[in-house]
Amino acid sequence: MNNLSLTSFVKQFPSIFITGTDTEVGKTFCTSLMTKKLIQEGVDVFPFKPIAAGTEYSEDLNQEVNEDAMSLHLATNKKYPISQINPIRFAPAIAPHIAAEQDGRVLDFNSLDDALETVSELGECRLIEGAGGWLLPLNEHQLMSDWVAQHEIPVIMVVAIKLGCLNHALLTAQAIEHAGCELVGWIANFKDRHTDIDLANAAFIKQKLKAPLLFSVKKGQDSL
Repeated sequence: MNNLSLTSFVKQFPSIFITGTDTEVGKTFCTSLMTKKLIQEGVDVFPFKPIAAGTEYSEDLNQEVNEDAMSLHLATNKKYPISQINPIRFAPAIAPHIAAEQDGRVLDFNSLDDALETVSELGECRLIEGAGGWLLPLNEHQLMSDWVAQHEIPVIMVVAIKLGCLNHALLTAQAIEHAGCELVGWIANFKDRHTDIDLANAAFIKQKLKAPLLFSVKKGQDSL
């Protein structure tokens, strides 16, 4: 980060979009760690996951909640309610555009704009976590990446360091650039292991990408 602290880096942008090279690569894990770190350093950060699919009933909250949204809620020390952190949620853990169609709901740019408008005054900076990977469909005609581009939100990419990650990382970075968005940084998530081969893969990605490696994380890590 060119000797910038995470706080100084994030505060350059009113909003940052956090995407991943695939689903289940650790977007929420990394967003939660960033949220906790920023709060510790006195930043009023708002983690925002506008779309989530897959819910379970929470007896504590007496409502259906998404596990990722709950993680972000806890990362803020419960400052922000889950309904604000995750305004659009679907019960089945399937592609959101399919879940929306099955539920008879509309999922499009207007849905996201309305969700963003309701939280526009929350936090001095917003960490907007995507769903799935970069080219997530909202419907037959719109992608979430196009919405990010429309709002000119800078992007952080989470890479799960594993077999196949080189292709996934370079393709995703290329797609982000092709969409007209700025990749301002990436995160290496050693979610399953931390071998010499994994370190070599991360080093290769670091060499190839123009965007800086912001930090690395590993499974079970609870702070930055």
